[in-house]
Amino acid sequence: MGLRRDAFTLIELLVVISIIALLIAILLPALASVRGLAVRTHCQANLRSVHQAFHTYAAENHGQVPLGYRGGRKQWNTMVYSGSSGLFVLFGRLYPAGLMEGAEAMYCPAETSPGQMFNTAENPWPPGPDGDPTANVQGGYASRPVIDWAFAEFPPHMPRLDDLEHTAVFADTAGLPDRVDSRHQTGVHVLYGDCAVRWIVREHFDGPLSASTGIDAAHNDRQRQIWDIFDQRR
Repeated sequence: MGLRRDAFTLIELLVVISIIALLIAILLPALASVRGLAVRTHCQANLRSVHQAFHTYAAENHGQVPLGYRGGRKQWNTMVYSGSSGLFVLFGRLYPAGLMEGAEAMYCPAETSPGQMFNTAENPWPPGPDGDPTANVQGGYASRPVIDWAFAEFPPHMPRLDDLEHTAVFADTAGLPDRVDSRHQTGVHVLYGDCAVRWIVREHFDGPLSASTGIDAAHNDRQRQIWDIFDQRR
């Protein structure tokens, strides 16, 4: 009668471990790709939520919407609340209008910089008197820098949403290279006035982006170039 073997040999165990390691190596990139796609889909949905909120604001304000930038610098185009002046500006005009409920949907889920994320120590929520009235609060997406609000509560005039149907209206932030690096890295999502969302590959706008080395009015022309490229929807 032969001997019964109840255990694996060392070689058999090593073969099994090698097969498992190989399968993990094959599956991990696929899982990362699926996760990345899910995050990008989430980001697109968030941009549409922002557009819907602005569409509602336009319906209540003669078609006008609070798009633009502050202080003469086109890179200052994400603000909700200015703690230094105690004003709701840009995206923040939606807050007193009651249009920022569920505000987390107005922030990119891929963002890794605390200063651009929802409700962090660097970017607290809620803004203004309902939170810390001295804290600056940034929004999650960038507004088309069409009008300089200077440091006022309102600009000289606000654009009409209907007039921007064929242009880029909102986008992942692209004021500085590290703003793109901290989010999707290889490109940005852009939402247009007709509610279409496009993925714009970084190589198309990396020239003016790389030259935007600081938040300064000297980079306004480069920011204009970036938004002109966004308008091409490529």
